[in-house]
Amino acid sequence: MNILPKAIHQPCGKTISIVAFWVVVLLWTPTISSQTAFTAPQVLSKAIAAISGSKGCEANFNVFNSGYSGSGRIVASGKKFHVSLPDASVWYNGSDLYTYNSHSGETTVVVPTSEELSQANPLAYVTGAQESYNVSFSTVKKEGRYVLELIPKKKGGEVKRITLTLKKSDFTPEKIVVEPTSGNPISADISSFKTGISPQPNEFEYPKSKFPKAEIIDLR
Repeated sequence: MNILPKAIHQPCGKTISIVAFWVVVLLWTPTISSQTAFTAPQVLSKAIAAISGSKGCEANFNVFNSGYSGSGRIVASGKKFHVSLPDASVWYNGSDLYTYNSHSGETTVVVPTSEELSQANPLAYVTGAQESYNVSFSTVKKEGRYVLELIPKKKGGEVKRITLTLKKSDFTPEKIVVEPTSGNPISADISSFKTGISPQPNEFEYPKSKFPKAEIIDLR
């Protein structure tokens, strides 16, 4: 049974054949799609803008690796960030990276490499991806999400692959999975992400008075 009408009538009384009508629809649809579709590099650029473009951002996350799991919080503004975990805290003021280990009671200070910054802050894998990784869409599809796969441009490093899951609505990160060249993957599931926050000026400075008994190991 044919449920399509033989013709579509315009108010003026003229008719358009159903064949001509669908030709118009098919010609118009690619135009609409091309306006809304993004390439993988464009999606990555928008994700970077979502993280770095605002005055400040804050994320709560859960990290999983080889049976270990823990919750954490990140506050970032530009290149600066502060990461809090159950057994460690990290502060980066734009030049020096301080890492406090609650188990040893030690605080290590370094002038970090880009790789060390990424290891300390999961969001740095996103913001620094354009320089170091080739990006493409993953074969894994998720409703309402972009899933990107990042492969290092240079071989022989510690990272084999990074998978980013981003919300299509605002390009903010939802999940970051880092697969090292050896060892088990590290996953950071982001439960909340806020932009436009105003961090306190001392948010990214090491609070020496808070850890008066900590041994400072200065490797700068």
